Amino acid sequence: MLLLKQVQTQGELNDLIRDLKLSKKQAELLGSRLRGWNLLQKDTEVCFFRNHQEEFQDFYSEENDFVYCNNICAVMDVLDHEHKTTEWRLFIDSSKTILKAVLLHNGNKFPSVPLTYA
Repeated sequence: MLLLKQVQTQGELNDLIRDLKLSKKQAELLGSRLRGWNLLQKDTEVCFFRNHQEEFQDFYSEENDFVYCNNICAVMDVLDHEHKTTEWRLFIDSSKTILKAVLLHNGNKFPSVPLTYA
């Protein structure tokens, strides 16, 4: 039978996550479960903030709730993709409330590249 004690400090939770070599997603799941079992102090944080978008922020602009890519070649460089226009196609999806456009790779070897959102 597994017995767990209440995690007394944020440091103890961080140490446990490090000792178990958990990924961010696994750490968030553990924290969520411990919180559900009332084994975390109220002020213990279980979320990790991701900032993947930071390296791309300069390549997107916003005007009147419309966000668009202003430098597709630079985005492709950061993603380490060669930008051959014949290998990518534009996909536009819209509804009454949302408009988005992405580049899709013809061979589906790479994830989509968001170009615009409104």
